[in-house]
Amino acid sequence: MAIGERMTAQHWDVSKSEGKLEQLAEVLKGAGKHPMLILCHNNPDPDSIGCAAGFNFLLKRKFGIRSVLGYGGAITRAENKAMVHRLRIHIRRFQRLQPAAYYGIALMDGQPGTGNTLLSTDVPPLIVIDHHPLRKLSLKSQFCDVRKGYGATSTIVTEYLVAARLTPSRLVAAALLYGIKTDTASLVRGAQEVDFLAFNYLSGIANPRMLGWIEKPKLSEAYFFDYHRGLSRTTIYRDVAVSFLGKIHAESIVPELADQLLRIDGVTWSFCMGAVGDFMVLSMRSSSRKYRAGNVIRQLVGRHGFGGGHRELAGGYVPLNGMGDAEITDLANKFSERLLHLIGKEGCHGRPLVEQEGGNCCPRGHEE
Repeated sequence: MAIGERMTAQHWDVSKSEGKLEQLAEVLKGAGKHPMLILCHNNPDPDSIGCAAGFNFLLKRKFGIRSVLGYGGAITRAENKAMVHRLRIHIRRFQRLQPAAYYGIALMDGQPGTGNTLLSTDVPPLIVIDHHPLRKLSLKSQFCDVRKGYGATSTIVTEYLVAARLTPSRLVAAALLYGIKTDTASLVRGAQEVDFLAFNYLSGIANPRMLGWIEKPKLSEAYFFDYHRGLSRTTIYRDVAVSFLGKIHAESIVPELADQLLRIDGVTWSFCMGAVGDFMVLSMRSSSRKYRAGNVIRQLVGRHGFGGGHRELAGGYVPLNGMGDAEITDLANKFSERLLHLIGKEGCHGRPLVEQEGGNCCPRGHEE
């Protein structure tokens, strides 16, 4: 811990966060004994969960305010479930909460109008803290801290704790650390110097064994069924990997497969789609320096649904409105064609990632 403190004092400029804490104190001065509702975005990822846990710690220790953590959608990814369980993060479904019972809502790792929260755009949340591109609706909140240059919202909250001279508990530190690690792909995707500082600081507090348990949870047979289907349905268009998984058991497989497909030698774009309930889930990854994945997916989705993200990763949701299987497949094909057009790859010949011969799958070019 002493090493982390020396590093902070010497290298970490937290003056901006010190000013933000003063603003936050003004916003919260009328809370009294009323609790806050800390809301993650729908189907929260580790960064959303981690920064919510960290902000809960800050409100309690700095301002004496109790909080309840909430989320919309579902927590389906095995690692995210393990994170909530192992780190004892008490988080409740938004549908079971009464927002009017709280002093205000703090929206973490998300913003109004993005389509990935259950909040109405008519009434802005009291607080917005995020690291995605700024939305105009966020400026209507009494407290808005959106730092596009940060690799994770968990980094922002960690900086708050340092500015407040609060040492997070080992469980809170692990939650923040895992949030930074996943959103920056272990500091190789969109990470800035401040993310490295936060990562190093938290690493001196968190239990590394705990992170190991979270990152290697048990997986269901349905997971491997969907994963196999995703690989078998992947088509390569020059340097673009596209996969439509059809109907899947849990939406978490879509971004996981997108992460893996981007690792294929020669691939700079991956785009995965899967149908869950009444929605099609979209996930995009890119190492391109010419186009931003977040901008591309917003253009791709258009008025069909919601999409957004960063330069290197993006996601979205499209309502299916009772479509049949054939209509869903047709929509996925249109999205694939649209993507190739948007990134200047139209006309590229597609080839399957794996060839199937005699019921066995093998990599193209590596047939036995």
